[in-house]
Amino acid sequence: MMEVQDPNEITEQNKMLPPPVGVFQTREDLLKHVRDFSLTQGYMVSIKDSSKDRYVTIACDRGGVYRKRLKTGENMRQRKMSSRLTNCPFEVVGKKDDDLWTLSIKHGEHNHEPSKDISDHPSCRRFTEEEVLIIREMTAAGKRPRQILKVLKQRNPNLVSDSRNVYNVKAKIRKEILSDNNMESPSTSSATINVNGAAASVTAAPFEPVVQNGASVAESTQACLE
Repeated sequence: MMEVQDPNEITEQNKMLPPPVGVFQTREDLLKHVRDFSLTQGYMVSIKDSSKDRYVTIACDRGGVYRKRLKTGENMRQRKMSSRLTNCPFEVVGKKDDDLWTLSIKHGEHNHEPSKDISDHPSCRRFTEEEVLIIREMTAAGKRPRQILKVLKQRNPNLVSDSRNVYNVKAKIRKEILSDNNMESPSTSSATINVNGAAASVTAAPFEPVVQNGASVAESTQACLE
């Protein structure tokens, strides 16, 4: 009779190691260290919980369990997601102390095999905070997704995101900027000014939204972590 291996049993040969602990200058440096190391081991991580100036909890992106939703139109996506999630317990924690970030291991083991194709992980296609900032600046400069992606890949040759991922981030940025500008936009109003000693009534035109570089993008982008 053929012996069947327990799917939750990880052999020493396939064991995925946690990232080396250490101290980092910034939160972004710590996140990059964990993400880059996880790629070499065959797993990907995402931010599970964080307080930007105090701590960040980083978990395997196969952690958690599938929760059934009521929308029938999402059945295919739900089945694909549920097949990926294994409730993996892997977690590491970064904490800020005296302006430095220290990485520690909360649970260093996984309950699944290494991924054969790391690009299949949704978290691998997320952008870092620095990459989102680059997308924001190039969007304000009128650059197209393909142009932005080229710059990002020059900076990070291991990037697996494509033009569609860049487009989605650009769309979120535009939506936030337009929302902020609409909230700040004054309604049409009239004012009286003095021109060469004579009073004149001037009607101000509605404020035209201008693309600016100051809005922030929510993190999630849960990646590769959000």
